[in-house]
Amino acid sequence: MLQGSPNPGKEPRVVITHDFAEVYGGAERVTEVLAAEFPNAEVWALLGRDEIAERMGVADRFNTFLPSSERLFKRFRYLTPIYPSLIAAKKLPEADVVLSSSYAFSHYMRTKNDAPQVCYCHSPLRFAWSMTEQYQSIWSSNTIGDVAFRSLAAMMRRTDVKAAARVGTYLTQSPYTARQIEKFYGARPQVIGAPIDCTVFKPGTAEREDFFLIVGRLIEPYKRVGIAVEAFRRLGLKLVVAGGGPALEELRRSAPPNVEFTGELDDDSVVDLMQRARALIFPSQDDFGLVPVEAMACGTPIIAYRGGGATHTVVDGLTGSFFDEQTPESIVQAVRDFPPGELDHSAIRIHAKQWDVNAFRARVRTAVERAAGIEPSIPTLAPVRGGEVLSRVAPLDAPDSGDGSVAPVVPMRRPADPGTARGSSAA
Repeated sequence: MLQGSPNPGKEPRVVITHDFAEVYGGAERVTEVLAAEFPNAEVWALLGRDEIAERMGVADRFNTFLPSSERLFKRFRYLTPIYPSLIAAKKLPEADVVLSSSYAFSHYMRTKNDAPQVCYCHSPLRFAWSMTEQYQSIWSSNTIGDVAFRSLAAMMRRTDVKAAARVGTYLTQSPYTARQIEKFYGARPQVIGAPIDCTVFKPGTAEREDFFLIVGRLIEPYKRVGIAVEAFRRLGLKLVVAGGGPALEELRRSAPPNVEFTGELDDDSVVDLMQRARALIFPSQDDFGLVPVEAMACGTPIIAYRGGGATHTVVDGLTGSFFDEQTPESIVQAVRDFPPGELDHSAIRIHAKQWDVNAFRARVRTAVERAAGIEPSIPTLAPVRGGEVLSRVAPLDAPDSGDGSVAPVVPMRRPADPGTARGSSAA
């Protein structure tokens, strides 16, 4: 690992690693931000689509271990057992720091000079650690399959722990994921939040309309959209579901007339829905959940399952409310009890600004510079503390305090085609 004394003014050589750029979701949005902060860094992924790399703004520096092939995209999950060996067989270009954006295998990747690694961990490998039973119920249909799946999960846990031990600095988005990292890897991460572009996700001028909204990639049972559809069948209220995914057609076939599915949408269309919705429904237990914070940046209240990252980002009675069970009955009661007139849309917006992309980028840069042995170029920022700082978060457009707490940043490159479909946030 590289060592060195602080060297002010030096720009570290960075290699960014990513898992699978198959769709544009939450992990891709984060990697896009990392790449914008380090515009000279090569970006490496196990597999990725050219159009997703283009949308992330990294097409000119995007590299993959596997060739882009529709057959691979349809079956890449079946290659899970060989990914550790595939990664071990190839070393990436020399660098001062590896910056990984990982929910699976990207933290396994190493450079020729074995550069120190800063890992932004979306989640430890879910099927091996936190959701083994749920994935087993999908991937296995008999006793032999159960035994094989559990053996695979155990093998992946062993290789994952070895790869995690080589990470020098862990960053993550919420205390929920931080606890998992500490439990499974024995590492203590820094909670730095997740990047929300508050210049894109912002309140609109139109009046709120009488519909509720779900935004996300439609993957069951992970996202639990089915229980929300059933709840709104009983309520008879309008629900709009924005997003695509493997469960889209099945959910659409079984949905009542008051539930509308839009398919995948571009950011502008998602923002428009968030600006007009009465509230956003968030039925899944995500490690962080970018979507609720994006909606709050639009001033939209949240009705969320009380679990995972939402307990860090949503403030009960101030920015939304919770339900305690992932059942249609629990959602029905939460919607009936929801008091939209009692919530201040401006306060909801202010709360979301603590996850603004500029502060996120500053925290990442500081971690990378320290790993490279360079004196940080940005003064240390206060930690992200969720709902505890609701009344103390300055508006994004407030005058500069002059204390240098957030350095100027290079604007993110956004896709030239505004019609590009949004896979929606999944981190």
